[in-house]
Amino acid sequence: MLLGTSLRFIFASSEDSLRRYHETVVAKGEFSDIPLGVTDARVQARQLLEIARTAAEHHFGFLMVGDSHASSYANAFAPTPTLARMLAVTGDMPVGLLYLAPFHHPVIAAEQVGTLAAFAPEPLTLVVGNGDVSEQFTGFRIAKGSRGRRSEEFITVVRALLAGETVTHEGEFFQLDGVRINPVPAVPAQIWVAATAGGAVDRAGRLGDAWETAPGTAPEELRVLLDRYRAVCAEHGRVPDAVLRRDIYVAETDEQAWEAVEPMIAAGYRGFGHERDTSLVGSAGTVVKRLAGYRDMGFEKVLVRHIVGDHQQILDSLRRIGDDVIPAVADL
Repeated sequence: MLLGTSLRFIFASSEDSLRRYHETVVAKGEFSDIPLGVTDARVQARQLLEIARTAAEHHFGFLMVGDSHASSYANAFAPTPTLARMLAVTGDMPVGLLYLAPFHHPVIAAEQVGTLAAFAPEPLTLVVGNGDVSEQFTGFRIAKGSRGRRSEEFITVVRALLAGETVTHEGEFFQLDGVRINPVPAVPAQIWVAATAGGAVDRAGRLGDAWETAPGTAPEELRVLLDRYRAVCAEHGRVPDAVLRRDIYVAETDEQAWEAVEPMIAAGYRGFGHERDTSLVGSAGTVVKRLAGYRDMGFEKVLVRHIVGDHQQILDSLRRIGDDVIPAVADL
């Protein structure tokens, strides 16, 4: 089993950020992310680099950077420049980034990925998501109901461009006439599709190199969706590659872990409501056992992200994972 990490990249921008976060996002019950508390953007950037360096030093299998747009309540570090800067500290660790497809033009996205691939260990991974927060769609004047169709068209165009093709395309959202990009990745970039609902999982099976699950999907639902994903892959001649997405915190004991995590959940972290069933929280031994169960379910790659917001707690947990979890699951 290969264990990678994504980074918490949304930070408080001012002292009243959390209040506005609760008013604009949590109250609507939408998938989001509680901002971290430190408010100095330069400190936030240094912390992100330290987390990335620590993950590389402790042998995480890969690192991912997320995406967010038009945030009125927090600093959201953009994935492309953030990952570019992190490459100076991550060494040979494979890396990737998420683009929320409705907010990106496929030519610009492909050019960014092609350029990053020239600096990064290859293959670079692009995760494509739909987005969920209504405020973001409103700000861009994009109909939220179009996000699935936008993502599908985006994936089709980006894949062709990253393969070095000259693309002429007349679609619902994008029109191109003889466009190609350079540089093209020497090793084809991987395109993972982040999906929760059945239709999006079908898209992952038809168009993606892998399906990345949602972090809050319950285990019983995962089994159903995994079977559906495998069936669609078989129908379209694709080899299934399911990536389990989970939130994590590893402490010395289960009690200490949940003592640190519970305040974050109470404050509105992601808003799943069933974190005890879906998160990897506890001692290293407890987390290894949970991961073994997911491996038995059929997941060979796991992407984890920390629930806790305290910088030192994140670093300590990363080190415990690297020392005690990653070696134990390597042969699962």
